[in-house]
Amino acid sequence: MSRRAALALAAALLAPAIAGAQVSSDSLRTDGLPVDKGLLSLSNATINLTSGNLQIVFIPLDERLLRLITKDSYHSMERLLTQQQHAIDSITSERGISAPGVAFVSFNGLAPNTRFEPDQVALNYHGQQYRPVAWIPLSPTFSNQQLDPRQQVQALFIYRRDIPVRESFTLTYLAATSDDWGNRLQRFDTERLRIQGVSRTRTDTNHH
Repeated sequence: MSRRAALALAAALLAPAIAGAQVSSDSLRTDGLPVDKGLLSLSNATINLTSGNLQIVFIPLDERLLRLITKDSYHSMERLLTQQQHAIDSITSERGISAPGVAFVSFNGLAPNTRFEPDQVALNYHGQQYRPVAWIPLSPTFSNQQLDPRQQVQALFIYRRDIPVRESFTLTYLAATSDDWGNRLQRFDTERLRIQGVSRTRTDTNHH
């Protein structure tokens, strides 16, 4: 499955036709950014990792990142989080986690009987490794942990700490690694400054 096809499938999942209130961001770090002003595409927020016959799509669902992407993608992801908020709260409360990291993860099979191991999708940051403490399946066959060609399953992954979207980190799955995130930080910073500049300009205009 191509990267474009995987992203299209992820976007389709993240745009359910279910209305819902947005997740409250009172307790989330937002970098002071407003919603609906980002211009980055979903692909800018996506890590793609291939391990043998398995392709993995990983999207951090962190407000500091989500507010940099386009309006439609932002609201789609917020709807997904809203739908699963009760499950997220239940998991974090049970494990005593106050600031969890949440990510959308998709596993795509490239050959028959492709196995996958959810607990191996790890974040490596400042010399420490963080594996998911739990996952919330979004596909009915996720628990099978086996895929056929072109079959895809998705889940929300919960980590014990927030995903450090403003710093470099490495995503690993068994022997496969991606440290591409660090290459995106400058683009994120540029978009963040652009949004902040637009917001300040509008505030100053309103004051006058």
